[in-house]
Amino acid sequence: MMFYNTEHVINVSQISKSIVNDLNLVTHRYVIYPPLIFFIFGFIGFTGNLFTYLHAELCYNTVCIYSLCGFTIDIINLALSLFPRYLSEKYAIRTPWTSLRATCKLSIFLLAFLPHLSIHFLLMPTID
Repeated sequence: MMFYNTEHVINVSQISKSIVNDLNLVTHRYVIYPPLIFFIFGFIGFTGNLFTYLHAELCYNTVCIYSLCGFTIDIINLALSLFPRYLSEKYAIRTPWTSLRATCKLSIFLLAFLPHLSIHFLLMPTID
């Protein structure tokens, strides 16, 4: 029996390029969908809260009204932050409010202000 003493040379740069290419493929195919999934789950939760807190017995309770306002602000925040990101990554549709200076400032202000407003609406029932 004859053994051949051959060396196998593994090119590390090709392996790393292959891994990078695989990760880029996964990123471009699957990472763009979580914003849409989060928005859908958030909207389903908002709809459930809307039906719960607008029930006849709970409609006049101030805790429910504050919570409903907080949930409304949350779904607006999700719509303003996640849905445009999904559209820009999936279909290359850019939102028009980032192109102008004034609307870009308004967009950044809303993305910073709306979570604080939601927290304040959720804090009000504990004080009330």
